[in-house]
Amino acid sequence: MTSLGRVTAAAAIALILVPPAGAVEPKRVGRAVITFYWTVDESNPWYAGKGSVPLRDARGNTIATTTRRFRTALVMEGSGRLRDGRVVTYNRKVDGEHRFRVTKAKHGLTVTGCGLVPYRTVAVDPKFIRLGSKISIPQLKGAVLPDGSVHDGIFVATDKGHFRGAHVDIFVDGGSKGSRPFALRGYRSRSRVNVYVLDAGTRSCSG
Repeated sequence: MTSLGRVTAAAAIALILVPPAGAVEPKRVGRAVITFYWTVDESNPWYAGKGSVPLRDARGNTIATTTRRFRTALVMEGSGRLRDGRVVTYNRKVDGEHRFRVTKAKHGLTVTGCGLVPYRTVAVDPKFIRLGSKISIPQLKGAVLPDGSVHDGIFVATDKGHFRGAHVDIFVDGGSKGSRPFALRGYRSRSRVNVYVLDAGTRSCSG
């Protein structure tokens, strides 16, 4: 190799190893408990039965009538798919009653208005991690997802959890079985992991 060739090769390696100007080093925010949430499906036999509880929108209009068990799960998980295929998302409380809205988003919406993305969206306490932040959980890197892809350990915190403190709730697909890719790596619900913030700015829904 000529001297020029050696210089060129060295420069190429330097470009790979040296972070881009302005790049922010990952910031470790601490250890956190992980849990999982999903879009509940009214067609699941667990929610079978005659509907007796109305799901209302913010104006008080009835969206659907369902079982109390499904409504309870819907409030807990935040989004659900009705038997007729419509997807509903928790909106807010009105006069002490939980109200919902119909959305075209496949899995439902986050509190920031972003569509829920399986294995990418997480819910957090904004006092622990700022909403819109991109975060890394190294222990979950390498998990093989249902579609055969390998997870990179990166998530986007666009949802707010019903909890406080060091806790990351990961949105998965397929109900409770959706957490299996991470369980196979030894990280089940209530496991503890290390969390790093890669970008604390407010990000777009695309992450």
